[in-house]
Amino acid sequence: MQALALVLGLLATSCAALRTPHAARCRPRCGQPAMCDPAAADTDELAKYRAERLASLTPAQRKQRDVAYAKRLVARAPRGRGFRSEQKASTSGKGFSSKRRGLNYDRRPKADEACACGSGLQYGSCCSRHHGALCCEAADPSALVRARYTAYCYRLPDFLMATTDPEGEEFQADAASWKKSLLQFCDQMDFQRLEVQHVNVDASPPTVQFQASLVQKGTLNLMDMRETSEFIERDGKWFYTHGTVAYESPRA
Repeated sequence: MQALALVLGLLATSCAALRTPHAARCRPRCGQPAMCDPAAADTDELAKYRAERLASLTPAQRKQRDVAYAKRLVARAPRGRGFRSEQKASTSGKGFSSKRRGLNYDRRPKADEACACGSGLQYGSCCSRHHGALCCEAADPSALVRARYTAYCYRLPDFLMATTDPEGEEFQADAASWKKSLLQFCDQMDFQRLEVQHVNVDASPPTVQFQASLVQKGTLNLMDMRETSEFIERDGKWFYTHGTVAYESPRA
């Protein structure tokens, strides 16, 4: 009889626990309001607790908390028809394939637009052929000066690297770092105008004197860059070896 009474008592206790609201059963031992209690969600006590908890976190803990929250949002994001990807579709109509050539970061104009070198020719009849071949075959190195200038305008670091003398002092062995620095310079400057002033093919080495007008983007810093560049010809192709540069404020 005593055992039966004990069993009945335990059952009664369990039933009472089941009838107890969830918030009362899950209240933490610290005495703070339970985070899962819907009734306590808007109370001043819970808001105060959350504020104190957030203030006690270190910067590293806050960053970890924010990252975890962002991951939860991404995990809950719908992936159906309404999901938008940052990846752009190919303009060629071939879609996304495993044979993509990498990022397209140049700003080359259309073939019928004026070339930025100032020759008065269309881009397709001027520097475009040099950029496409990654080399410069011409009668004198002034063509390479124009092609390298427009390579800066159009963000073509591969051409600048390919037409730099590999045995010269301007060549860099770290191709990735070199390309990054070239792109940063292209993005920082706005190239206004090029003027080829003098070409001396018979000099040793051949030289070209030119002036380029530049503007630092986001500022009013105008400057004229005067350079005397030296070149070398190998197998009918011109390579840039070295340049003596001087910067000055533009004349009024």
